Order: sequence, then C-alpha cells, then structure tokens
Amino acid sequence: MKTKLLFFMIACAFTIQASAQSGDVKYEDFITDPLNITPGVLDNGFRYYLCNNFFPDSKLEMRLIQKSGTGDDEGTPGISLLLRRMLCSENLIAGTCGVLKDKLDELQLQRFTQFRAVNGLVPDISTYSSEIDNGCTEYNLFRLKNERAYAASCVGLLAEIAGHARFSASELERQKEFLVNEITNSRYDLAKKHDNYQKATFVDGCSLDELLDKQINSIRSITLQQLEAYYQRWYVPQNQCLYVYGKAPSNIADIIKQKFGSRPSMPAPEKSVNELSNQKLLMTKREGPIFSIQFYFIKPCVALSSSEDLDYLRKAAVYTRIGEMLGSSLHAQVVTSIDESAPFFRRPVYALHFVKNLDLYADDQQLSDFIDDVTKKLDDVIRNGFQEHIAPLPIEKQKELQRQELNNIHHSFVVDTHSSIKANFLYSKPLFKDVPPYNYFKYEVSEQDIQNCSKELFNNYDLRIVCTTPYGFTDAGIKAKLEAFLSDK
Repeated sequence: MKTKLLFFMIACAFTIQASAQSGDVKYEDFITDPLNITPGVLDNGFRYYLCNNFFPDSKLEMRLIQKSGTGDDEGTPGISLLLRRMLCSENLIAGTCGVLKDKLDELQLQRFTQFRAVNGLVPDISTYSSEIDNGCTEYNLFRLKNERAYAASCVGLLAEIAGHARFSASELERQKEFLVNEITNSRYDLAKKHDNYQKATFVDGCSLDELLDKQINSIRSITLQQLEAYYQRWYVPQNQCLYVYGKAPSNIADIIKQKFGSRPSMPAPEKSVNELSNQKLLMTKREGPIFSIQFYFIKPCVALSSSEDLDYLRKAAVYTRIGEMLGSSLHAQVVTSIDESAPFFRRPVYALHFVKNLDLYADDQQLSDFIDDVTKKLDDVIRNGFQEHIAPLPIEKQKELQRQELNNIHHSFVVDTHSSIKANFLYSKPLFKDVPPYNYFKYEVSEQDIQNCSKELFNNYDLRIVCTTPYGFTDAGIKAKLEAFLSDK
C-alpha cells in the first residue's frame, strides 16, 4: 500500500519546545540513504531518480513524471486528459521513434490503459501505460529487460514522448470521441465519481452533471493548435523527471543525459491556485454500514519553508497526535492527513477523517447522535483548545522507547520509492524513510504542544466537509446539523 509523508509548515507565532531527548536524533536520520535512491539533475533542469532494489534478476520500471495534471487545464477543461490520450495513442508520432505502435512492437511492449495489480499480483507483462491525477501525469514502462541497448531504447522512447511528439488532426478527433465516452462513463466509476463530486462542489460550484457537460463541450471544441501549444508550454524539462526502479545498466545516468539532456531549458508555468466556490458541504452515499465524515481545514497559501529541521518533523507529529486524541474521545477511527498542496484545493490542508461502523439493527438516530458528538467536540476544541490530560512518560522510559525507534530509523529505507519521489519532485518534500518521524516524537508530545498547535491550526482557516452515509439512511437531519456547524465557523 502506498503511503504518503506529506507535511506542511504554516507561518506560526510560536516555536514548539523540543525536549532534551530530541538531541539524540538528527534530521538526517529520517532521510533516505543515497544507496536506496540516487537523485540527479541535468543542465536543462530535467531530474532523474535511480532506485536500485538490489535484486539482480528483477525487471526494470521507468516512469516519466510530468508536473501537470487535471488541475492545470488553464481555462480549457479536459485538455490535460486529451493530451494524455494523444500521447498514449498507437498512432502517435513519437519523434525519431516513429509511430508509437511500431516502437512498442519493437520493444515487445503491450499498451495498457492502466497497469494494476490483480488479486495482489502485478501482471508479468511488459507494458506502456499512463496515469493522471490533479497534479501530475505519468507515462510508464513496466517489466522491462535490463539489457543495456534495450534500456537505452526505452529511455529514448520516453524522451520523445516528453518533448518531441507530433499530433495529427484526424487522430485528435478520434481521441476526442474516446475521451467523451470515458467522461460520460465516469459517472459509474466510484473513484472518479468521488473526485469529480469534490471538484464540482468545492471548485466549480456546480452539480456533477454540469461539471461533466462542461468538460465534454470543452473537449469537443479543442483545436490541434490549442493542444500543441499546451504541450509545448507545459512539457518542458524543468517540469519532468524520470524514475528508474530496478537493477539498471551501470551507465544509466549517461543514457538519461544523452536522451533527455539535448532539449533547452525553458521557463515552466506556475501552477495556479483554485478559487474555491461558496459551497462548503458535500453529501454522498455509499454501500455498507459505514458512516464517514471528512473535515478539510484549508489554510492560507504561504511560501513553503526552505529549511526543514527536527522542529518541523516534531510539529507534524503533534498534528497526528491531535487526530488520535479526537478519535479516542469519540470512540471512532480518525485518519489525519497533512498536505501542502491538496488536490482541488491547491492549498495547505489539514484533514480529519472520522469513520464509524454502524449498527445494522439501529435506526437513523445513531447517525444523528454521532454527528452531534463530533460537531460538539470539534466546536469545543476550536474555541477552547484540548482539555484532555496527557500523562507524561517517566523520562527513562521515554528515552528507552526513543532509542528503540532510533534504531529502527537507522535500519530503515524507502520501500515505496515511487510515492516518496513524487512528493519530492512535485512538492520539494524530502526523501523520507518509511519509518514515520511520528514513531519517534510521539513519546515526547506534551499538553502544551497540543494546545499550541491546535490554536494555530484552528485559527484563520476555511472549512469544507464531505459527509458519506449508507444507502437507506436519510440525510436531511444530518445535513441540517452540518450546515449549522459551518454557519458558525
């Protein structure tokens, strides 16, 4: 399972007082060893990351990560989706590689719309596939031979896709129809439907159908000149990186420089900040006896901290502890996330996700009671801070537990290199190891830390709520309670 270590720093009016035990650990202890991930950058700004998994017979994996996605359509809804389809089309002219289909046949690569594990097993098939989200687009080659000439050809193919693709008007019209059908069918894809609902509600301020109709009408009107201009504007070396995973040829860095280094450096567009709509509540339904409610505390956009240290990591641990305390007091599972540039919002967001298993034989009142408990607790914390007592550990016990965690940290490395690298490339986050800093700092978080961080967190925020109830439960009363909670914030 992929994990994300995404933290944000907000301009604060206080400094968390680190305990003496933090002197035993260094910020660098949490950063991955270069033997695990070796980053590099070319003169034109193109970046690459080499990840050796130390298994000599393993297949190679290459991902071209492009720093633009569905949130970067620049007033032309759907253009990023359309460009992605064009760059995956078998009829694409991929620079000197010629027609994409012929090159894939030469490399014995199958073209997949998506490359996903089935029943926990990754298909043992060499493939070319692509993925897109709000912030980036990826063009991926999986299950590759690590022979030198073959690997060089694969790098070369991705380099041509990155900056030398050529499009035809006839293929554009063909891909438009495919994409219109895909968007129309997204109404029945639960994952896409959830994302589209949030964008429609919190960004566009419209219904899901209105959002999809807007995308479809825009896509049908996109010209070849618009698509080419978007490609040339966004697909520049500073906006791209290559992720190589597996036992690559020894000269892989030279191959990358040869294939990607010839393109000139060009200014990369600035990512825009979405203007949010006035709609603050989204009600959705789901299967199964589970109730969930997500609170998004959106903070003002601030410049990201250029330096990160132990206080930065310790503060992130305090935010996690706040979520744990809320969950414990409400007898519910609470998942926290901290994202400096959250999808759709494009702002620093602290999210609290409450999940409650429901009694199948109880009536709707159990939902209403839980909403009352959650909103009352949050309102009290926002107004007065946390009142719960944290019993400090004896100092010797604290030292012992932190020594054990420090030993784990020293022997840890990055398992999910892909997620770590994306966070580093897209948001300039450090290449953290897979042992969360929270595991070390949680033993020294104090009541004063909780009070200070909660005052900062619940000051100067904009709140959005997503509430999901099971089919068969009525929403009117719950919606009214949440609207009343929002009106007071």
